[in-house]
Amino acid sequence: MRLRKSNQRKRFNTSTVLDLSDGEQSTTVNQSRQSSDEEFVVDTRRQQPLDEDEHGADPQDSSDFEVNNGKKSESRRRKNRRSWAVSNATKSFSKVEPYPTDPSQKWTRTYVGPVKRWTRLLHLVDYWFGEMDNRREIFNGFMNLWFNFQLVPPKLTLGSEQLEMARNGWMPDNFAQDMEDKFRSWYLRYLSMANTPQTSTLIDETKALRWFLPQAKSDMGVLLGHVSDQKEYRIKQGESIPFSDYGIPIEVEGDDEVRSGGWLLDVGGIVLSMGWAPIKGEVDQFLAMATIPYSDQAYYKNLDDMPKGSDMKEGTIQIWRFKAEKDNKGVLRPARSSPKLAQALCFHWGRALRMQWCPVPLSIEDNIALVAALCGDGTLRVIKVNLGAGKDSEGTFEELQDPMVTIRPPKEHTVEINCFTWCNMNRIAVALSDGSVVLWSLSPCLPLMRHPVHGSPIMDIVSGYPSNSFIVATMPMGGMFTLTDLNRPTAEKTYHGNPVVSLQPNTLVWNDHLRGFASIWPTSFPGTSTISFVHSRVFPLSRHICTVEGQTMCLAFGKCHPYLLAGSSDGSVWALNVLRKMSSHRDKTHKLKIFQHEYCAPRPSGAATDNHEQSSQRGTCRIIHGFLPQVNIHPLGVRVAKESRVKRAKKAKGKEKANEADDGPASDDTEREDDENFTMVPGPITIHEPLTRVTALSWNPNAEFGWWAAAAMGSGLVRIMDLGIEDDEEKSHEQRGQPGSFGPEDGTAGDPDGLNDEDEMEEDSDADINMTLDD
Repeated sequence: MRLRKSNQRKRFNTSTVLDLSDGEQSTTVNQSRQSSDEEFVVDTRRQQPLDEDEHGADPQDSSDFEVNNGKKSESRRRKNRRSWAVSNATKSFSKVEPYPTDPSQKWTRTYVGPVKRWTRLLHLVDYWFGEMDNRREIFNGFMNLWFNFQLVPPKLTLGSEQLEMARNGWMPDNFAQDMEDKFRSWYLRYLSMANTPQTSTLIDETKALRWFLPQAKSDMGVLLGHVSDQKEYRIKQGESIPFSDYGIPIEVEGDDEVRSGGWLLDVGGIVLSMGWAPIKGEVDQFLAMATIPYSDQAYYKNLDDMPKGSDMKEGTIQIWRFKAEKDNKGVLRPARSSPKLAQALCFHWGRALRMQWCPVPLSIEDNIALVAALCGDGTLRVIKVNLGAGKDSEGTFEELQDPMVTIRPPKEHTVEINCFTWCNMNRIAVALSDGSVVLWSLSPCLPLMRHPVHGSPIMDIVSGYPSNSFIVATMPMGGMFTLTDLNRPTAEKTYHGNPVVSLQPNTLVWNDHLRGFASIWPTSFPGTSTISFVHSRVFPLSRHICTVEGQTMCLAFGKCHPYLLAGSSDGSVWALNVLRKMSSHRDKTHKLKIFQHEYCAPRPSGAATDNHEQSSQRGTCRIIHGFLPQVNIHPLGVRVAKESRVKRAKKAKGKEKANEADDGPASDDTEREDDENFTMVPGPITIHEPLTRVTALSWNPNAEFGWWAAAAMGSGLVRIMDLGIEDDEEKSHEQRGQPGSFGPEDGTAGDPDGLNDEDEMEEDSDADINMTLDD
């Protein structure tokens, strides 16, 4: 029997185990397996002659080793290729290859799966929403409704099919009513089982302003209007300035011809968290804010002047009421009347750090709503809110003694609650500082499970309510962005291979229409911040959404549409259509800067001015609007394209200089000019005032008001905006049938470039190329 040619150069251990007993034989085999270098070794000291090949060649014949021009023949190299591969494989058994540190070697962070950047829309819908039988029909409605509106959502008339589609999304038509009935029955069961109900006491406004609500001792100057003709307005805490659809302040209250487009509200403190109350019907809207005084985040030269923990026990959640009116087209718009402080929830549990409304909406006749607040003492509390209590012009101030439900962290050393998310009306997922997630039941109040997810504190946790209620995404302070199914936490878990460092909360959001998450992403330049989108079914694959100037401070995804708001540290708020961005990689998309906020701190009156006198002065703000849309492209691609252009220009100039060698040495001023103009840095880094940043963003979750948005700034101003676009019905029906719509039988449906399947397959012949995850 002839051996393989690849085995003729191998030698094995000379010891034999044939004459040993079973016990001795197993011991010898185990010892030989522990020393892998002795079990399989290639003998490089001597080379045994090769056996005769199939042509009957003599292995001793020197003609097999003839050299042509100092190189082996091509046939000889092909025959020895297998032996070379065996030699390399043998070396890999003896040592562990080091982890690649070269940034260009990214094969350790690649995605290998069915979804690529160039995947056609029909296949993308199948991969993303494969569990739904009518997925293409539902997604076709989304495309017809939102694809042609690139920047902000359209306004939908009451009672229209588009409004119901925006409200339900992927859920059945009776889902909202079923959840409302379950919420009502659950609340009645809780009242019958509750041992310690919520207790509170009504207090007067003077006591609330003195002890609980942040106080601004002076007014603030605000520059508003067109950028070429801005005027200064003075605004005090609790006051508001209405503005039109064009962002111009409405100075004459009796001018009914100018339609209101929102308000600019002064809350007198820094808003850390904000959210609209989910309510059904054509009723007034409520916006809750967790505010803190300016002194909590002020700069102190002397650390002894900083507020102590005993001085920060008072906290509050402000709930503001905004009235709406119906126009002649059946669209709800902001009313001309000023917003009112409907209710103030005051407590001695520390500052309110985060707050969230229960996502299940109720009708205004139920007169109740639930809001969860994470307080400064590290305890999460669920509070019942009576939304009908502030129907009169004067708001109610309520001092809470005992909440409805109290969720405390485990009694372990240095373990605290960092963030939380609602899964439904009776389940809350709590993320701890040790990297674990705890699922709590509200009635009865007890923990159901605790699962370790990260090795560092969790900064953000978001649930996929309503379609994927118990699928939660967690963003650690340092580590891997992870997705966990709380139904099977030990089995269903995945993560993104690109490590992130997150120190900023409110930068992880969920959109139910797209079934995915938007979050901040690592970037190589500190002057800009990248926002990425990951789908829940293809979680390890990320897609670039947009890049904003400065650092991303907060994000907001629409509950009834796929539009994203991003707030930056430079005071800018950006908006874009994520559905259009995700539907095709060839189509050019845009992003819009809604407004730019800038804060200027007051000058100290003298060198002897202390911190107390500075706190009484609030400074001046300026808000600029009316920006043109910008092309939404990846900055890395722009820099690479610019680098290639510069290199081609240098080569062309080098050829010209070589042809002009007779004129003497050429000047290198042009090359130096190109080197100065070209840079890998997008632009200079600007450090803004801390109160310039955008602290919180929120879309209205109610379908009738889905295009209302709120943006809170560090200066204490909150801008409530009606961002919807009024759509002409005749024109919209013509436009909505073009690039965005597709049918289940259409082969080229949803492909903006108009390619069919064969052309797409022929063009994307490199579909098996791996994609790096940090693109």
